[in-house]
Amino acid sequence: MEIRQLRYFVAVAEAGGFGAAADRLHVSQPPLTRQIQALERDIGAKLFDRTTRGVELTAAGGVFLDDARQLLALLQRSTRRSRAAANGESGELKVAYFGTAVFEIVPAFTRSFLESFPDATIALSQMAKQSQIESLLSGVVDVGFGRFYRSTAGVTCWNIGNERLQVAVSAPWASRTPPTSTMADLKDIPIILYPRGDRPSFADKVVSLFRTTAGIEPTIAAEVEDVTAALALAAAGMGATLVPASVAHLQWPGMTFRALEPQDLTVPVSCIFRENRRAAIVDSALQVVTSLAAGFRGSKTVLR
Repeated sequence: MEIRQLRYFVAVAEAGGFGAAADRLHVSQPPLTRQIQALERDIGAKLFDRTTRGVELTAAGGVFLDDARQLLALLQRSTRRSRAAANGESGELKVAYFGTAVFEIVPAFTRSFLESFPDATIALSQMAKQSQIESLLSGVVDVGFGRFYRSTAGVTCWNIGNERLQVAVSAPWASRTPPTSTMADLKDIPIILYPRGDRPSFADKVVSLFRTTAGIEPTIAAEVEDVTAALALAAAGMGATLVPASVAHLQWPGMTFRALEPQDLTVPVSCIFRENRRAAIVDSALQVVTSLAAGFRGSKTVLR
């Protein structure tokens, strides 16, 4: 049984005759007739009865028509889905993220990607930066978002934007920081760093800013796993912590956020992906990343 025979059979059934079906299919009638006869032999049942007005379906033909239509529809859907997958328009995109990138860039990317490719899906995983890189190279992950990635052969890292830094403080330290602060204003305030390990990191950037912009060594109160832990300790009054502006845009009970000057005190938002042997859906994802980057590159906050 051939797909062509199914199409011919449905055409004859819908047209009510071989001549009309041949015209619809743009074929001559003799080969159409032969294909229907071959189909009947394969099935082992007569599908049409000839009448003075054309043909009518037999009982077997009526049953087979329903199935033939479903098979052709399934084939059409499968063809469309396969073509979409080959073009990077469908399938599952596996995205990893780390740290504060989850507050704006990850939801913004997810929203834009699914709007652009509604037949695709996204699987999100929180994953440390080195694990992201290893998973990219092994094909477990397609795209990663985070900050301060280590240079790795076979992995491309795009800086897609920069976020201004802010200072997060609570009592008693809030009264000691002006509404617009500098690194020098924080010299007597204990600093909570994050994250631990996995260098280079956001913590390294904060220490470097104290040294290069204020010429001081920060007093480190604690070094914790992530920004939520840092904010929890800051809210408890242990000291201050520096955060990207996207974190300050959320509501954190008991916390006060101070703008940090100068305005070029920023941290990057990055996207990593494998250089070679990428699935088509990854190239589609990178189109979305490029579009997002064009919208906020050089802005003071991410995607605002």
